[in-house]
Amino acid sequence: MLDGRVKTLHPNIHGGILARRDQKHHMEVLNEHGIGTFDVVVVNLYPFYDKVTSTGGIAFDDGIENIDIGGPAMIRAAAKEMSYNNYLDANAAWNCVFEFRNPTCVIVKHTNPCGVASGDDILEAYRLAVKADPVSAFGGIVAFNIEVDDALAKEIREFRSPTDGETRMFYEIVVAPKYTEKGLEILRGKSKTLRILEAKKNEKGKLSLRQVGGGWLAQDSDDLTPQDIQFNVVSEKPQDNELRDAEFAWLCVKHVKSNAIVIAKDNRMLGMGSGQPNRLESLRIALRKAGDEVKGAALASDAFFPFAWKDAVEEACESGIGVIAEPGGSIRDGDAVDCCNKYGVSLLFTKVRHFRH
Repeated sequence: MLDGRVKTLHPNIHGGILARRDQKHHMEVLNEHGIGTFDVVVVNLYPFYDKVTSTGGIAFDDGIENIDIGGPAMIRAAAKEMSYNNYLDANAAWNCVFEFRNPTCVIVKHTNPCGVASGDDILEAYRLAVKADPVSAFGGIVAFNIEVDDALAKEIREFRSPTDGETRMFYEIVVAPKYTEKGLEILRGKSKTLRILEAKKNEKGKLSLRQVGGGWLAQDSDDLTPQDIQFNVVSEKPQDNELRDAEFAWLCVKHVKSNAIVIAKDNRMLGMGSGQPNRLESLRIALRKAGDEVKGAALASDAFFPFAWKDAVEEACESGIGVIAEPGGSIRDGDAVDCCNKYGVSLLFTKVRHFRH
């Protein structure tokens, strides 16, 4: 209408974009008015700049007509379904959590898992995942590999931050394979802005793609689990519990941005260091987060240690680490073996690098 000035500014359009599908009353309103939903919004904006700067000139009235109203309005409406970063973080959390066999909780912030814990009691696993780094967990994405029922939903809604025992934990997104009706009802009451996602298990064997200037890089996805590889003992032989801790840490570290170090014990992450230009600094961050619990814990590195003496390997040994899992492959692997033997630390070579960028 109005000579084309009003086309998309209509409830049939914006209602289908803005409605939240996880809100029952939103969907009821859409049904009442016969409005469908939109999955993707693609907008070709009016070429305002090209028109008003064209060499041939343009009349003032024509310039006014090239001011786009409906297009930006649809973009703004669509920017509310989830953000680019929300999708990246949710994907990172889900990719990590579904790899664990036991009931597991993973909390992600800026695509890095800051808390991971497994156990038969999923409520306790959730609490331990938060405890790993409650400051980073606040405002993050929490993911589970089992159904979220009313008890778990209530714990997510009510759990207080370990930092002060008072502040309720806040999350952007919850991801799980399914939810009970009561669990959904409880989560919807936690926050108006909380996104509740249901996800399916990813298939293995997909390509990992990354865009670069002029094209794309493609490589096999990092699908390996501890059951797919060998943890080769090259120094002191680990105890059974130490080997299990090493496997858990190795599975965590593959999802941490390089240079990546994870410290874990008893099926939970104690601390991690990520994204540092050197591995020693990532180690120190992980040790600081793990605190006194580092004694006898497992350490996993996403790539080999280029140096051992007076560097990351020796600092890890001196801190009380009980077992180290790394790919091996450095020309100084012998130094790492000698260092671990000196301190009585088990060293395991996996021959598998992660390197996540």
